[in-house]
Amino acid sequence: MAKISRRQFMKLSAAGSAAAAFLTAGREAPAREPGTQEARAANPDGNSRMALLMDNSLCVNCQSCRLACQNENNLPVSEKYIRFDYLDQGTFPDVKHHVNRHSCQHCADAPCVDVCPVDALYKGAEGFTHMDFETCIGCGACRAVCPFEVPVISTDPETEAPKMYKCNACKHLLADGQKPACATTCITAAVDYGTWDEMLAKAEDRVRVLRQDYPDANVYGETQQDGLGLLLVLRTPPEDYPHLI
Repeated sequence: MAKISRRQFMKLSAAGSAAAAFLTAGREAPAREPGTQEARAANPDGNSRMALLMDNSLCVNCQSCRLACQNENNLPVSEKYIRFDYLDQGTFPDVKHHVNRHSCQHCADAPCVDVCPVDALYKGAEGFTHMDFETCIGCGACRAVCPFEVPVISTDPETEAPKMYKCNACKHLLADGQKPACATTCITAAVDYGTWDEMLAKAEDRVRVLRQDYPDANVYGETQQDGLGLLLVLRTPPEDYPHLI
């Protein structure tokens, strides 16, 4: 049996407690068939996993992706699906500024899906981790097990009920054959969308160029959690960013 760290144990314990509290309250989790009709419309052959690519080396921190996401998903002003990590290296005048997108990584092996007691989280046919906002009870089980510390537990502004907020990959746009909002608004083409294989190849090509000036440049997401639906191009090692594993 594989060993787990104390942090992993605490997360799993918290998730179990949240799920148990909900189930003992007498509510029954609704059944959900993996892969919704909307997801199948976005990826009709059901074979090609899709992915977002964030080339952080091209990001100028204009926040247009975050604002487009917030508007497209009708988020309350206080909530956002896309956040950023910042890293400054060197001393003036030789200073380098690095940015990393911090949002749902859409793990192929998504622990949040496994622990959700009401099946509000589920995998779409295109590979992204979607959420049914109405079904969510804001129990926090997903937050407890997320390896990237993504889910935010807040409230529904209309009902004041506890809810979880995270990137849905604009599932309503995917169902209409469109790209997620962040991928169509980035002014530097730092965000892209396509099949997982295409995005990985593009990321690898970009890293080969970056390594001429940044020897530690790398692609993050090829192997983590069995492959991430949000691939990242980083100029520095993943360990430099607090939310990457």
